[in-house]
Amino acid sequence: MMLLLFFLFSRSYSGDNRSDPYISYPRSFEENALHYSFGASITIFPRFVVEEEIRQIPMVNFTARYGLPSNVSLTLQISTVFITNVVSAGAMWSYRIGNVSLALTDDFSYWFGFADFEGFDTKTMGLMNRPGISAGIDIDAYKITAKTEMLVLLSQHTYFGSASVGRLKPEISGIVSSIILEQDVWKSTFMSFALRANYARPNYQVWLAFSVQDKWLLFPDLQISFLF
Repeated sequence: MMLLLFFLFSRSYSGDNRSDPYISYPRSFEENALHYSFGASITIFPRFVVEEEIRQIPMVNFTARYGLPSNVSLTLQISTVFITNVVSAGAMWSYRIGNVSLALTDDFSYWFGFADFEGFDTKTMGLMNRPGISAGIDIDAYKITAKTEMLVLLSQHTYFGSASVGRLKPEISGIVSSIILEQDVWKSTFMSFALRANYARPNYQVWLAFSVQDKWLLFPDLQISFLF
């Protein structure tokens, strides 16, 4: 992963292809162009699913997007809150009509968590597929994107010391709808503001609560990032 990031960064600064940064907006990149972001997100869960201490912990996020030929981009996202970590990699294909852009996306996410406390040794891991579609419009340098993703849980395993439980049968576990604004907020300081509605079963972010809830619930999510 570190070698891949080094390669992308070195290629991005090798030529004069820097432009106003954006990540989520579905317009294609120039070939070899790279933009990335650092930020944080927080998801609010119902009290009956998790304890309040768990639902208030924000995740730190790094996201990158790298331009390829034929309107294709590679995407990478790393999120962590120490006890829960997610690495996602995928691709985006873009199509532009005037100042409206459309894109098809597909990402695979590997997530893992651990709680190695005194007298408590628990680990979890899983694999998820996230196909999606997005549409965006550029209005006076305000890039507004609407995106919908389907969450397909491919596998999940939880280990309690030497014992373990898991499932390998793929199933649809959620739908995520997002509204994302990317803009220059002050003197070429670009930021992204995203509001997401996760309609899903309790997911990887609350694995430590060991919730028995298997209902589809609404989890709002807010993310703020700096774009580079």
